[in-house]
Amino acid sequence: MAEKGKEPPKSGPAKVPSAAELRKLGAQREAAKAAEADRQIEAEDERKKKLLAELSARKVTPDRMQNAVRILRELAAAGQNEVMVLRFPNDLCTDGGRAINNSEANWPQTLKGFPREIYETWAKEFKDKGYRMTAKIVDFPGGKPGDVGIYMSWD
Repeated sequence: MAEKGKEPPKSGPAKVPSAAELRKLGAQREAAKAAEADRQIEAEDERKKKLLAELSARKVTPDRMQNAVRILRELAAAGQNEVMVLRFPNDLCTDGGRAINNSEANWPQTLKGFPREIYETWAKEFKDKGYRMTAKIVDFPGGKPGDVGIYMSWD
């Protein structure tokens, strides 16, 4: 700001940047965007690693079973007949979710870790009581199969 009583200095004509300078500015912006995208990918990879470790170690416990039965009753009372039991990265399938994506009958055999335990619990505790279990790919990041959802339904 100009002081009281003083005129601001007059500037000369605006300096026109060269095309190379503008290209450099554009390249800097693109590099910043790429670096941010890389940071987001790294953060997502780290989240996924933690989730995979957690799901590989998780077990079906009596408390989890009791909670599941409570949720089933609440959903049925609310008029629902299906619930997503678990959403997990396709890395917990031996084929990356290919059998699930293609609706192959052997999809349960591709499950690993906690998803496999969920399926085995359904087969042992729920199947003979009329419950159905299905699985499907629930997202397609970059056009490729992503997370898997396991659903249990009843009529």
